[in-house]
Amino acid sequence: MVEEPKKFEIANDTETKTRAQKIQILLKIIEPDPEYQPFVLTDEACLFDAVATDEDEMLRRLALHFRGDFSFSLRQPVWKLVDEIKSVYPNWPDWS
Repeated sequence: MVEEPKKFEIANDTETKTRAQKIQILLKIIEPDPEYQPFVLTDEACLFDAVATDEDEMLRRLALHFRGDFSFSLRQPVWKLVDEIKSVYPNWPDWS
């Protein structure tokens, strides 16, 4: 059985850079120490692939940052998580 190659959707440069900045902010929330933050993330990586912080600690830090309300799945690709957060909190991360 031959698998069909994956189809790629290429986002424009501005959208990609904006999403990358938000991913970096999210990573700083769950792992403040830059030494333990990833250098590279694949499109399919979730937060558990990115850092060694355990799930309870991630959720505690995210709930603190999002003022007690963080009900998003941590098991989805990080870029999808960022898009989902932005759909619920359109002004994030500029709301502070």
